Amino acid sequence: MPNLLSFLRCPETKTPLHEEGGELISENGNRYPITGGIPRLLVPTKTEEEERVRKLIQAFYEQFTFPGYDGIDSPGILMDKAGKSGFGKWVDQAISPFATVLEVGCGTGQMTNYLGLVSTRTVIGTDMSGASLALGQGFRDRFGLSNVHFVQGNIFAMPIAPASVDVLICSGVLHHTPDPKGGFLELLKLVKPEGKILIGLYNTYARIPLGIRQVIFKVSGNAFRFLDAHMRRKDVDQSKKEIWFADQYRNPHESWHSVDEVLGWFAESNVKYLSGVPDIAGKLPGEGVDMRLFEEHPHGSSFLHVMNQLQWMFSIGREGGLFVLVGEKQ
Repeated sequence: MPNLLSFLRCPETKTPLHEEGGELISENGNRYPITGGIPRLLVPTKTEEEERVRKLIQAFYEQFTFPGYDGIDSPGILMDKAGKSGFGKWVDQAISPFATVLEVGCGTGQMTNYLGLVSTRTVIGTDMSGASLALGQGFRDRFGLSNVHFVQGNIFAMPIAPASVDVLICSGVLHHTPDPKGGFLELLKLVKPEGKILIGLYNTYARIPLGIRQVIFKVSGNAFRFLDAHMRRKDVDQSKKEIWFADQYRNPHESWHSVDEVLGWFAESNVKYLSGVPDIAGKLPGEGVDMRLFEEHPHGSSFLHVMNQLQWMFSIGREGGLFVLVGEKQ
């Protein structure tokens, strides 16, 4: 844990921590336990409403650990899964083998562990759900990924030093918070100048088909679950299907966001847009199947963004409508 300690801060006072007797202790005496090898640095959110929503989401993901590790019993299988998804492979290709990477809202830590297969990286995964983190930590321990670390924490009270990470990934998380833009701004503080930030959110347009299914399932008592393509898949076991269904259709809080909204966040906080998944205005010359995430792509117009997002209803809409924008902190 000595290497991890240099990145950790007391979530309440933002001061350094030291380890003593199975605890992390701040300069003013705040104490946080280390259980199962995971520093427990989760503290309440600042406002009453934010804390109410946070507790709902934490309880949900303590019950539904997403995504599950069923069938992923080796680094090779984890690599194969990332390769098939495309996005995981592109992220791995873009990130330097010597980078410090922070995944916020890592869930069960599959991306965190995958990126940590490059042993020269330092990779940290944070999440609210202790049950999810325990699964990630178990994989990490089984395969000796000593450069990978898991930490329990809160997006709005992050236990990470400011300007300490080269790459920050937060995908599928901020739309479950009461203040997605505020969460983005908090996370940006942790990124070094010229560092990269990858933000994945439910898209306002691409999420519409799933929103319609949400209504159908609610009024029918989940009688038509076959309408979701994921529930019809033959290559996924039933337990993972149930976790998917719960995450997509029973989550207690979510919001939807457009490309231009998030580009606005970037512009207001001096973050240069680099790329989008799916791309928002075309690919780079010579860019084939593999995207070059950390190179600056065409920005396009708001009209083009709307046209592309309408098409996403029939592409990424089948898998929940999640899009990712990549930026560089200036």
